[in-house]
Amino acid sequence: RRSPSRRNSPPPPRRESRSRSRKAAEPKRRAVSPSKSASPSAPRVRREPPADAPPAQIGKAEVVESKPRQSTGEPTFRAEIMIEQGAGFGPSGRMRTMCVRGPSRVDRNQAVKDAEALEDAGANGEVKAVKSCAAAMIKTGNFIP
Repeated sequence: RRSPSRRNSPPPPRRESRSRSRKAAEPKRRAVSPSKSASPSAPRVRREPPADAPPAQIGKAEVVESKPRQSTGEPTFRAEIMIEQGAGFGPSGRMRTMCVRGPSRVDRNQAVKDAEALEDAGANGEVKAVKSCAAAMIKTGNFIP
């Protein structure tokens, strides 16, 4: 809506675009992509864990070495636990799992205590309890007595 003072005045003249060529007048054609069935599909590559790595145990927390601290270069450790995610199986027929990690710690003993806390939270097999335990550890950043 226009204000009362502008209602009486004529609208400003419209400007035409600066360049009007024949190409601009013709409708642009989009490139047609080949149908998905016509294009050869690349085979999916499944990533397998390294052969020398032991398989992670479900429900058992372990302490792993994490990346060093950026400020001092000290090595850090963190607790991680593999838990079963839901009751179903994935497309490959394997059980679906999730890795929940605790905060990075400079002290290995503190990471061991974190691992014990994650195991206690995951004793009944609930993903939500383990994730909330890890989130609380990360949020507070305090040592577990």
